[in-house]
Amino acid sequence: MPVLNDPIAISLGPIDIRWYALFILTGIAAGLVLCRWLAARRGFDPDFLLDLAPWLVFLGIAGARLYFVLLEWDYFRNHLLEAANIRTGGLSIHGGIVVGVVVIVVFCRIFGQPPLTWMDIIVPGLALGQAPGRWGNWANQEAFGGPTGVPWAVTIDPNRRPEGFERNATFHPTFLYESLFNLANAVVLSWLVLRAPRIAWMRSGDIAAFYLIAYGVARFIIEQMRTDSLYIGPLPAALWLSAALIGGGTLFLALNRTLIDPGHRKAPGA
Repeated sequence: MPVLNDPIAISLGPIDIRWYALFILTGIAAGLVLCRWLAARRGFDPDFLLDLAPWLVFLGIAGARLYFVLLEWDYFRNHLLEAANIRTGGLSIHGGIVVGVVVIVVFCRIFGQPPLTWMDIIVPGLALGQAPGRWGNWANQEAFGGPTGVPWAVTIDPNRRPEGFERNATFHPTFLYESLFNLANAVVLSWLVLRAPRIAWMRSGDIAAFYLIAYGVARFIIEQMRTDSLYIGPLPAALWLSAALIGGGTLFLALNRTLIDPGHRKAPGA
């Protein structure tokens, strides 16, 4: 896999448009298209997503950035003006997920929509959006794994190599591994959304829980290959948060059958 030496895709006078931003915008657009299609197939108004999407996207990005800034607070405490600059990277999906759940619940309550069913419809789009979004890490030469000589290894510039690996030129493209997983996850979750009304044991919110568990497991595995992880205590922060996603998804599945929907009452269209 070749190296991308210039993270800037287009320069329009004094304005630089970075590959990182273009990949994220591509992911957002693809995810929204998929969610609208799934909503229509399930009998829901796809235009509801046009009202929800701006809040979900902007507040989700803000949550993802805030989480990253908190993890890197030793740096940002002395560079506060850089905290809002996401052009060079620095977004954590875990923070975005937490904020996204809150936004969906609040927005659905305001407009009288079933939040759990909408979460089910949205998570395939989230997974699809993460797939191209991860390629922003390639553009910024970040989020790669340990040294390797496999044919699909990514070449990293000497000034971007982690301490202790200065003599190694090629590394595992862990961003690619996660991108491929997210793409496969989007396919599986979409299939579940379409099949859910005909699966007797499935409840509204289950698919969102499956996303949390599946992504948590995948990220837990992939994170252990990376060389640039941010840490909380002795372990990478993503390991703690991935464990929380797995535990939260599993707990929700249990509560959804005992407290939330013990009588298995699906929302209309669920």
